[in-house]
Amino acid sequence: MSASMVFRFFVLANGDRVKTFRTGSSVTTYHCIYKTTIQCTSGVTFPVMLRVYSPFNDVALPDNTVAFISAKMSTPAGVLQDPILLEGISIIAVPGDPSLDNYEHSV
Repeated sequence: MSASMVFRFFVLANGDRVKTFRTGSSVTTYHCIYKTTIQCTSGVTFPVMLRVYSPFNDVALPDNTVAFISAKMSTPAGVLQDPILLEGISIIAVPGDPSLDNYEHSV
């Protein structure tokens, strides 16, 4: 597995909020997990799983939300079979309603 940093816009889908427990601790942390993709200049598209820290009372973003994300990227050796993993450091969602046709024009 190789690691690097990524800074770019992503379209997020299938947001799911999950609890993460630390072994041997009573501390509970919440994360939002999203599916997205990375497209190379050659046109090849790779699946991506993004994990972002989520405050206790937060909710997952709606499908098709565009966000600028800085993240640690881990690329598995079997990148054609396994998704690229992103650990979000900063996520800034583009304001607006992603269900509207003109949403992407605000990017």
